[in-house]
Amino acid sequence: MRRPFVVDRGEGAAVLLVHGQPGLGSDWDQVAARLADHRLLIVDRPGYGQSGEETLTIEGNAEVLADIVVFHGAAPVTVVGHSYGGGVGIELAARRPELVAGLVLVGSIGRADSLNRLDRLLAKPVMGEALSAAGLFTLGHVLPYVRQLVGSQHRGAFEWLRASLPDERYDKVSAQGGRQVRRSFVAEQRTLVREIDSVEQALGSVAVPTVVISGTWDLVVPPSVSASIAAAIPGSELVSVARTGHFVPRDAPEVVASAVRRVESRAQDHTPT
Repeated sequence: MRRPFVVDRGEGAAVLLVHGQPGLGSDWDQVAARLADHRLLIVDRPGYGQSGEETLTIEGNAEVLADIVVFHGAAPVTVVGHSYGGGVGIELAARRPELVAGLVLVGSIGRADSLNRLDRLLAKPVMGEALSAAGLFTLGHVLPYVRQLVGSQHRGAFEWLRASLPDERYDKVSAQGGRQVRRSFVAEQRTLVREIDSVEQALGSVAVPTVVISGTWDLVVPPSVSASIAAAIPGSELVSVARTGHFVPRDAPEVVASAVRRVESRAQDHTPT
């Protein structure tokens, strides 16, 4: 497989930004703008965007990211992972601790008991492909109209709905990738079901400063899951973001950037055990 597409820009302490499923490196735009004094490695993970058609396992993603960090001479980095990308970050920190200065997990996967019936249906060979096709069609063709109806409402259910809906970047992922995005999503969903136990087991091996961030309205990775992930990582900090859903990098980018800076500060005084 060719090396994944990576944007390497800026100077200062290095930060590796790892998007979720589906997603693109551009999902981090608002966070990156608040970390302009850093060196940022922003990747399109295998199977998405400009990184080709081949998807990898969670462990495989971690190995590729380790290679990227080494190739770019960026170690040690603070790894920031959203959702599925958080699971990749956990594996990277546990397997290659010499490359990782700290970890920020945003609405991250990490617990086997967090997988629901829909997660398992999406992993099925036929059912998963059908459900994924329907879901991506909804992302690209239905949700834009829903967002227009919701508009800038700031009251009650409208605010909750706006926080829960993906934005136009997900329309772009769906429209541009089409069948490839669907294949990547289903392949990663199968990997998630197979490897989530391994990710959970890796939590106790994470030995770098860690912040776990959760939106109180997150329906994809419920706050209780984030709390249990934080409890399993020794010395980690749990941050709860009120009135925010799964898309914390979009809706509360300043919280993510602040967490990066706190992790960096703790890493300066951190002595590996």
